[in-house]
Amino acid sequence: MNLEFKGKPELIRSVEEGSRLLLSENNNNQDGSLTIILEESLDAAKASIEKKDHSCTIRFQDPVLYFRLFNYVLHHSGEDFSLEENPYFQKRGFMLDCSRNAVAAPEKLRSIIRRLAKMGMNQLFLYMEDTYEVPDHPYFGTYRGRYTREELQSLDSYCSLFGIELVPCIQTLAHLHSFLRWHNSENLRDTGDILKAGSEEVYAFIRSLLESLKSSFTTRNIHIGMDEAHMLGLGNYLKENGYEESSVIIRKHTEKVLELCKDAGWNPMMWSDMYITANTVGGYYDVKASTDISGWEKPPKELGMVYWDYYNTRRDIYHNMLRVHKELSDRVIFAGGVWNWNGISPNYGKAFCCSRLALGACRQEGIQEVFATGWMDNGAETPIDAIWPGLAVFSFLCFHEDLYEEELSTYFRDCIDGNLEDFLLLDSLDSLFKGSGKNLTADNPSKYLLYQDPMLGLFDFHLKDVDTRTYYQSLGDKLKTISETPGEYQEFFRFYAYLALVLAQKADLGLRIKSAYDAGDLSTLKEISEEVIPNIQKDLAQMHTARENLWFTDAKAFGYELLDIRLEGVKARLKNCQRRTRSWLEGQTSRLEELEQERLPYWELGNMNPQDPKSELRENLWDKIISGCDLVDTV
Repeated sequence: MNLEFKGKPELIRSVEEGSRLLLSENNNNQDGSLTIILEESLDAAKASIEKKDHSCTIRFQDPVLYFRLFNYVLHHSGEDFSLEENPYFQKRGFMLDCSRNAVAAPEKLRSIIRRLAKMGMNQLFLYMEDTYEVPDHPYFGTYRGRYTREELQSLDSYCSLFGIELVPCIQTLAHLHSFLRWHNSENLRDTGDILKAGSEEVYAFIRSLLESLKSSFTTRNIHIGMDEAHMLGLGNYLKENGYEESSVIIRKHTEKVLELCKDAGWNPMMWSDMYITANTVGGYYDVKASTDISGWEKPPKELGMVYWDYYNTRRDIYHNMLRVHKELSDRVIFAGGVWNWNGISPNYGKAFCCSRLALGACRQEGIQEVFATGWMDNGAETPIDAIWPGLAVFSFLCFHEDLYEEELSTYFRDCIDGNLEDFLLLDSLDSLFKGSGKNLTADNPSKYLLYQDPMLGLFDFHLKDVDTRTYYQSLGDKLKTISETPGEYQEFFRFYAYLALVLAQKADLGLRIKSAYDAGDLSTLKEISEEVIPNIQKDLAQMHTARENLWFTDAKAFGYELLDIRLEGVKARLKNCQRRTRSWLEGQTSRLEELEQERLPYWELGNMNPQDPKSELRENLWDKIISGCDLVDTV
């Protein structure tokens, strides 16, 4: 397609380069020419478009609203239409976790930025605990793939082409264990994960963090973290200062960090949970509607409070928590979740449910800043592209009151260049017990059934009367068909197809082995050893290769070594299972002790069965899945 821009020169300059970048992604599907007339809208918060034949007029002030409409034109160039965009929230963002071993490659981030522009999202948060360069602190992010200043500057410039604000999201209290492990950070530690509040050395360190980012970002907004410091004041701080209420420590520390931010020219926001849990000495979401917070230790009113909630399925909880936050701060930001972190597979049903409720409450409560989070819990096992359905729904709800199925599917195809229905099949990987779209307890069997040792069967008790073979074989066949279609997501679906095919044979492998062993069924054990395990190994090798290919497309090299070890561990234990079984079959071993261990419940479900909507069958920590013994000793 040939583009001709007409209108105000300053409007053309603000979007021309970004327009051509988006056009280059869609040019294969475009014919003819199009004249785009740019006019300034009367309302900065709104944008509109009118298209007829080969001409369209776009009225806007906010560039990212222009790109949302421009992308619609590119995908519907053969139609005539008139549209108006009036988002519910002034700031609409996405936060990508770049700290759980996978530091997203700059080129992958550029791809995400272009899609955010297509969706009309105007903020990208980079969650970086220690994965950015800080002069004079060589151990900060070492061996972790940290971003250089030049990489961040380049990404910031790229965001500006689309009217997107690149926001640093760092930590200034907890979640710093990867840095605090090193010998030269001893004087900064309260505990192994938390900085020592009140220490001048700590504040000099935080000052260096804040200063290091100034030249890389044009925004002056910054997220300073400070969440989940559960052991605050109970380590070296306690030894040096005696006991002090965590609510007081967090207030003093916040005031000091706020002062440092002001000196460095930053406008900060922080996760809010420590201000709530330190005051209530309870859970983050356990604040009753009747709770009077007038006597709480509170942050300065100008400090942004980020209410994060990816979990709740009751509308009243969101309203109550937003009430509490509005009493804590004059600037309340809501953070939801896309649920790409369920284990090794995403949970779209949970993401869709929570986003609908949360953003509905935010609209009603007048919240103007929202963003979705894409965490990479427990080692970034989930490929980055798993974010798309959750993020598409979140962004859709920034412009619509509810989810409209046909419109959402078209929107997903226009913005993500994929089929939503294909992606939604991935929801089934963890819906073994609850059913697709209904896994609100976030069960994650695709992870623990992949990693569990077949000779130990830690989770086998809960698989009784569950036909995992038919379930995962059917899913694997569907995903394999999708993966055979060339395109951007071919390797992504290939990985998940082989994961399902591995699970089809491995999920109940422990049950089959133990049942045959207990019954003295030698023929079944021989079949498992000579046929079943080799078939699993073959599919596992395909899955492993696909995941490696995805990692090195998505992220920097650092961190993959741990995922490689995990997947190689599955192979090693299958080989051991094969050797041990053969040894017993051939009479070289008198007994297999592992198979004589009684299979006990991993979770205490009481009278509930795994299919009960309230039963929770979730374990996301790899070191607990692989063995009943300790991976890390206490020495």
